[in-house]
Amino acid sequence: MSPKNAAALLLTGTLLLAGCGIDPRVRLERPAGQSSPSPAPTLTAMGTPSDLDGMRVLREDPRLGTKVTSAIKRCSDGRYPIYSDEISLSGDSGSVRLLAVTVYTCPGRTCGYEGTSGTYVYRLAQDRPAERVFADQAAGSRVEVQNAALVLVRPSYLPGDAANCPTSTSSTPMRWNGRALVLDGA
Repeated sequence: MSPKNAAALLLTGTLLLAGCGIDPRVRLERPAGQSSPSPAPTLTAMGTPSDLDGMRVLREDPRLGTKVTSAIKRCSDGRYPIYSDEISLSGDSGSVRLLAVTVYTCPGRTCGYEGTSGTYVYRLAQDRPAERVFADQAAGSRVEVQNAALVLVRPSYLPGDAANCPTSTSSTPMRWNGRALVLDGA
């Protein structure tokens, strides 16, 4: 072995021992010796159709603005294309009352798919106005309860699908972080 190759091999070994050759698939979550953060408490979700006026809640949302709410037009039956669900998140650490307001498109079903133009979730409290804790304004999105868990449902398109007719939907789990709803893993 030439002195040049031996020096290169020695340098490579030194770098590996110094930590410069760490497998890129290994990820350091926190410095050694620090305790891991406690996971968010698991909450069970239960939803029921709401009698609350979802359109009024949207109009009273100061962050939403009149541009969005004025774009929501009544359907041919005279109703706004709004559906509201009251959702109760409960667990060991207490409970949270939410209102999921989904804006649908008129006239309704096409290809067996109910089109939406956005979904908004508000925290309900008796002593203050509803506070928005999540929004997804993508076409086709909605928040719903599935198997006692809260999920964001979005359309899944395959090549050749029409814009108003996706092949299927996908569900992303959501969790309450103490202040807002977030997509699980975010």
